[in-house]
Amino acid sequence: MFGNCCGSNILEAARAFFALPAVEKDAIHIRHSPHFRGYSEMKNARDWREQIHFGAERAAGRGGFHRLEGPNLWPAALGARWRETVLDFLDETARVGCRLLAEAGLPVEEPAYLLMKMICYHPGEGRSGVAAHCDWSWLTVLFQDDVGGLETMTSDGRWRPVPEPVCVHYGELAEIATGGRIRSDPHRVTNPSATRARVSIPVFICPPLDAIVRSRAVPFNEPGEHVHRVRNPAEVWDNFRFGDSEWRRKGEGRWCWREECLAE
Repeated sequence: MFGNCCGSNILEAARAFFALPAVEKDAIHIRHSPHFRGYSEMKNARDWREQIHFGAERAAGRGGFHRLEGPNLWPAALGARWRETVLDFLDETARVGCRLLAEAGLPVEEPAYLLMKMICYHPGEGRSGVAAHCDWSWLTVLFQDDVGGLETMTSDGRWRPVPEPVCVHYGELAEIATGGRIRSDPHRVTNPSATRARVSIPVFICPPLDAIVRSRAVPFNEPGEHVHRVRNPAEVWDNFRFGDSEWRRKGEGRWCWREECLAE
């Protein structure tokens, strides 16, 4: 399904980035980007990781939620070939993701809003790498190394390990647009190794920022622990513009509907 630029090549590219000195990574910190691209690190009870954000390489957006589009920040030490590897991987993964959307009966609109992360989960003897959550996307295509630690929640609230090197998670948007015919996949990561970092690369396939998401009521019966979601699953939203919701999530930092989560 994927070409030569994917799999081990992109994982090697990610490891090369995370091996850079801290000063090189900090030079492209996300605080330097008005488009929310670049490097960041989280070390708290909910997240224990470092990451770098990329999107489609486009001109800077004209304002409002269009500020989410724009040029990426690139590590100078890794050169043009590394940049080409990342962009080729993003393009190819997006093509496959859009094919999966069409097969699932979901809208395929251009230009899709794409977000890609390279993530390094620090060794921590069972420390949470990222808490239980659903993605704010149509779907997410994920590449991961062999360290382990990714789990998805089954419909009856149990956690199941996901060891496959490539996997697909459907996001909240797919659940909302299909009225629950497609279930959003709650997932979490705990790095099981005390000595090895865990590396993964998710690519989030989303509607264009100007696209309208047609919202339907979703039956909700998800047992178990709290799962971070953008939308309160007990609420029915009106149809909404994706860019407005993405700006609220990313620009305003409202990544979970529950106020207690935002206050942590």
